[in-house]
Amino acid sequence: MDADVKAVIDDLDTRIKRESDHIRSGESFDVDKFALAAGPHSAGLLNLLIRSKNAQRIVEVGTSIGYTALWLGEAARATGGHVIGMELVDTKHADAVAALKWANLDNVVEVRKGDAKEVLVAIEGPTDLAFVDAWKDDYTAYFDTLLPKMSVGGCIVADNITFPESVQELMKRYQAHVRAYPNVRSHFLSVGSGLEMSVKVAA
Repeated sequence: MDADVKAVIDDLDTRIKRESDHIRSGESFDVDKFALAAGPHSAGLLNLLIRSKNAQRIVEVGTSIGYTALWLGEAARATGGHVIGMELVDTKHADAVAALKWANLDNVVEVRKGDAKEVLVAIEGPTDLAFVDAWKDDYTAYFDTLLPKMSVGGCIVADNITFPESVQELMKRYQAHVRAYPNVRSHFLSVGSGLEMSVKVAA
């Protein structure tokens, strides 16, 4: 991995680990101040997916402080692709933009400011890969907006399927929802906080 990108990822890893330990302790926290980012196992898998698919158009729903966007951008730069992320919280958006600039990936990853449901509507397809890690209540809405924009063979990867426990019922409903589509094949991956990978197999 590029040294500049790795240095920024390593720096953010420290923050994410500290916050993860706090969350697992059961103590309360402010969701607008915590990164709540997917860890290196999930981010690393997404990086490999982009490379193996030679993905050109990548969407990230919920960029937070830019941790996963760094992994996405590093792979997209190698494929000649482009990433569109989105973040509503001002401080997180600013952190993400800064992290991408420090890693020299700001020309590969664009982080749009705003509500993900509104930003997604404005994005034109086709999209090769989408990563969903935002408000869990809205996962089905994100999926329904994304699917028509996905290329055949494109995949939507959703995080937090098994952790935290507080959202598991929402995630079960999400899984049932995406698996009901006749043109989608979906499978659970026991990686990180649990991923549901849904592939569009027909138009």
